[in-house]
Amino acid sequence: MLIMSKQTNILDSIKTIVKEEIRPVEERLDKKITNFKDELLAGNDKLDVKLDKILAEQAGTSASLNQHGDKIENHEIRIQKIEANTGLA
Repeated sequence: MLIMSKQTNILDSIKTIVKEEIRPVEERLDKKITNFKDELLAGNDKLDVKLDKILAEQAGTSASLNQHGDKIENHEIRIQKIEANTGLA
């Protein structure tokens, strides 16, 4: 029984030493992971801003195209009327 107790004490001591040796590595790794996540999120924020600008520009472009389409359609109707009245058709 005494041998088992000594072995248990030795194993517990080894576990404690290993944990203490690993702790600084874990802390550095945690810092690196946190910094990496922060960089990713900051990069995503920049991309979100750019995407919002692009979407706003696209909406403006679509509205402008719709207005031009309406004008062209109006011109076509007017041209058809002029052609019908003047016999140019």
